[in-house]
Amino acid sequence: MLTEERRRRILETLASDQRVVASALAAEFGVSEDTVRRDLRELAEEGLLRRVYGGAVPRTPIAPTYSGRRSESVEAKSAIAATAARFLRAGQVVFFDAGTTARAVATQVPRDLALTVITHSLPVAAVLAEHPTVEVIVLGGRLLKEAQAMVGAETVDGYRRIRADLCVLGAASVHPDIGLGAFAHEDAEVKRAMVGAAAEVMVVAAGEKLGTTSPYLIGPLSLVDRLVTDSAAPDEVLQSLTHAGIELVRG
Repeated sequence: MLTEERRRRILETLASDQRVVASALAAEFGVSEDTVRRDLRELAEEGLLRRVYGGAVPRTPIAPTYSGRRSESVEAKSAIAATAARFLRAGQVVFFDAGTTARAVATQVPRDLALTVITHSLPVAAVLAEHPTVEVIVLGGRLLKEAQAMVGAETVDGYRRIRADLCVLGAASVHPDIGLGAFAHEDAEVKRAMVGAAAEVMVVAAGEKLGTTSPYLIGPLSLVDRLVTDSAAPDEVLQSLTHAGIELVRG
């Protein structure tokens, strides 16, 4: 089997199974594990997958910066936001994560709905500053410019001192086996604090993020009560997530 054909087959298997194992690929292709590991290394260098012990998993295709993500999956985010906003209830204390999808949810909060929102996101705070019945509490910390959000010990401690009814959580990746991922270590720390201090966790993520991974683990899927995604989410990944016990809602 030619190198290009082998690598195409690796990516196809990765797309369908969300994981490949080097030893199994070597047996399937009739080549050495060293050959497969070289294939995986070069595909990883091209940004097409992420290597893990014994094989590889899909890499999230989205941009790592807030500004880069603003123009991505705009229609999907709008659909997700409109659906997610229907789960908000009057009088709730709600954590709002940073990220473009969480900001989209903030734009959909009904104008007559009274909430208390706690956030470390500058764009979310700016959107809700114009809302007539939402009280906004902005947590301090160090500004992570690529996320346009606060991070660090002050932000983490701020979330830990509050008990929220709901956490609207974004994620760079959602993988059935590996869990929720983030691009930055400090961002993952803040998200873990949010999840730990909320009675219910609702993840909002476009379908292109499902079945993929990113460098920093937020936690397992057992942390998630509900996942709101869009109609383009892959059916095979949704089935795996359903088996994990998550309530799935498509926008």
